[in-house]
Amino acid sequence: MFRLSLKMTLARKGRLLLTSLAIILGTSFLSGTTIFSDTINSTFDRLFTDVFRDVDAYVRSTDSVDTGFGEQRAPSPIEALDIILGVDGVSAAVGDMQSYARVVGKDGEPLGEDQGPPTFGGIASESVAGLWNVDSGRLPVGSGEVMLDRATAEAGKFVVGDKVRVNALSGSREFTLVGVANYGDISSPGGATFALFDQPTASEFLLKPGFVDAFLVQGDGTLSDEELAEAIDAALPKSAKLETLTGAEITEETTSQIKTVLGFFTAFLTAFSFIALGIGCFVIYNVFSITAAQRQRESALLRAIGASRRQVTISLLVEALIVGLLGSIIGFVSGIGLSRLLSALLNAVGLEIPTTGLTIATNAVTRIVLIGTIITVLSAILPALRSGRVPPLAAMRDTALDTVPKLGRRIVVGLILIALGAIGLLAALNGARVAILGLGVLGVFAGVLVIGPAISKPVAMLLGKPVAGLRGVTGSMSRQNAARNPKRTARTAAPVLIGVALVTAFTALAASVKNEIRETIGASFRGDFALSVNSRGFGGIPTSVTDKIKDLPEVDQATGVGFIAAKVGDESPFILVFDPKTAGGLYEFEMIEGAQTDLGDDEILVETDKAIEKNLVVGSSVQITLIDGSSKQLKVAGTYKNAYGNYAVSRELFADSTSPLFDSFVYIRVASGVDDDAAQKAISTVSSDLGIGTLESRDAYIDSQAAQVDQFLALIYGLLFLSVIIAIVGIIITLLLSVFERKREIGLLRAVGMTRSQVRMMVRWESVITSLFGAVTGVVLGILTGIVIVVSLNDAGFSAFTLPIANTVTILIGAFIIGVVAAVFPAWRATRTEIISAIASA
Repeated sequence: MFRLSLKMTLARKGRLLLTSLAIILGTSFLSGTTIFSDTINSTFDRLFTDVFRDVDAYVRSTDSVDTGFGEQRAPSPIEALDIILGVDGVSAAVGDMQSYARVVGKDGEPLGEDQGPPTFGGIASESVAGLWNVDSGRLPVGSGEVMLDRATAEAGKFVVGDKVRVNALSGSREFTLVGVANYGDISSPGGATFALFDQPTASEFLLKPGFVDAFLVQGDGTLSDEELAEAIDAALPKSAKLETLTGAEITEETTSQIKTVLGFFTAFLTAFSFIALGIGCFVIYNVFSITAAQRQRESALLRAIGASRRQVTISLLVEALIVGLLGSIIGFVSGIGLSRLLSALLNAVGLEIPTTGLTIATNAVTRIVLIGTIITVLSAILPALRSGRVPPLAAMRDTALDTVPKLGRRIVVGLILIALGAIGLLAALNGARVAILGLGVLGVFAGVLVIGPAISKPVAMLLGKPVAGLRGVTGSMSRQNAARNPKRTARTAAPVLIGVALVTAFTALAASVKNEIRETIGASFRGDFALSVNSRGFGGIPTSVTDKIKDLPEVDQATGVGFIAAKVGDESPFILVFDPKTAGGLYEFEMIEGAQTDLGDDEILVETDKAIEKNLVVGSSVQITLIDGSSKQLKVAGTYKNAYGNYAVSRELFADSTSPLFDSFVYIRVASGVDDDAAQKAISTVSSDLGIGTLESRDAYIDSQAAQVDQFLALIYGLLFLSVIIAIVGIIITLLLSVFERKREIGLLRAVGMTRSQVRMMVRWESVITSLFGAVTGVVLGILTGIVIVVSLNDAGFSAFTLPIANTVTILIGAFIIGVVAAVFPAWRATRTEIISAIASA
């Protein structure tokens, strides 16, 4: 029986290839993501093992704040270097820094991408404990010299002797380029840019005089790394608040941090690859259901000559096994090319992956092939069981269609799933966990898919009514063909439904977020211009630049707003920092209690919902710990709503702190009687012309802040594109099998006068109706999902759902196009039907 199943499968090579396409596309995405992730991990393991190979110990501050994306640590006093050098077993030690510094190109534009890798400033030293190797030129000496990493020098077309402008915590300055360096054996780690200085200049320009981020230590070989770390810790005074890691520990920690950052990206890709595989399941299930129905005579003949139900079922499962293995293997090989594409994509946005090869783990091959094969076999189980239940007398029938038995039971099950999903959604609307929201959405989706065959016929008839009116008899036949087999239509439309529902939900969520951003900024920002950076918590606009703008005669008022990591009670959020003396009338909180203008350096403002959550009222005391380890008790001076962040403090709180403080936005009001163009020119001279921030009018600034959501939406669309391709493949396969099934019918139609053009039109409009059925149902489901998500996020500041009408119409038009495109090849095949042979077929 196995040999027979194998021969029967290989005899239908076309169907084998078409059925394999869905699993090939799904597993190729998963394979590419897996290979890409493994390559990143192995690459950075090798990189930092090489970079830190001469580092035996690493000394840093014990004070830190966990931001959720890694720790931000307090700086270390340079005086500790002499103590470290005096420890027995230490042969060399040097200060190390990775602070914010942005190199400005010769064209006045900052190098690096706002959404790309970080832009660092650091120390270049002749000490053997340093991480940088001179590629050309020499090390910088003195306050007027700088060295660049090779990748940055090449990107900016800088050569030794050029003037280079660098922006950092202390402001914007010009330096003379005296050398180019490599980070170990590569030009730059992860595509980051580096401006390197001698230690005194780096401390003064990037951080604070007399401080560095950490110390790199090399031993003389007399002690093990662990013993050396213990000896350094014993020599350092407890008051210094310093700790010592071994070279292996800092290597592991640094590698882990980069893996964590890139891990979000790979996890995101993996999630969408499983969505693609899930959509592929519907295609595979649909194909095997159709083929099982079309092979009823074949299955009945096998039963008639003695095959058992079990043997007939196994024969179809063997076909599924072959399809799964073949598709998964081809998909894995295709994923190798996709992983290359992902690396090229990251390189294009400036995030260099320093590798020339790929890491393909044996367990990855096994895992991908197993996942693809198991999914295929599971998708074929129900069709295989139905095939085994075919009675021997069915061999006497000419044709057999895939019908919809027990419609009432399907409706009951679907409604139960929808009801359970609705309960989960209602619970989410009333503050239940996000997991409950996910289960609720899953329940509603599952219910709609189960009940799909029950609603597909009336919906297909409704959607096909304009087609029948427009195309006459041909349109009526397309309408009837789409409605004649509700189960098949529902299954074929399911991938389109899921894809469209996800796209619609994300589009609606993005539209709501953009509207919320517009309303929040519009309500708080009252000025004429805004200078902004997209720093994501690292670097920004130096506060000295904000002060320069404030002092311009063309400016009436200017105030800076920034964010910094800190511990507030038992949390580690980014808190909002502003200047209450200059913010009044320009940047306004929507105060519930208290007044922002009265905020002192020993006080804090708390967002209303956060105050309720933490049982805080005006007059309560809150402990705050800054990055440098300094801790203060602040009094709650007021509460607010509809602003960025749950906590807000005065800039004066950081007057004596070594925590680096930048502004993310500077809001500006032009002086009375000054022309906007003249004011913009004057402001640009001390800011954007020097590569510091982007200067925009109020309206342009609000638009640009809201438009940042579009970048995320574009990524979602790109990732769902593969699911759309799988949906198109599913429609194509279904139509091809349907054309084969209706071969005799099409031959009779051609015999009584239907033209090839009419046959193409009939198949094409059937495809469009099927696609629109999935799209319309998906849009409704997506909108409902979007509403629930937005309403459930009320605690996060969302106030209203926004329906993106234009985007919704575009999605429906896209579904129409998908239907037309998917029908091209099946329609062509239908026109190739030979009339005589089709009529003669039985």
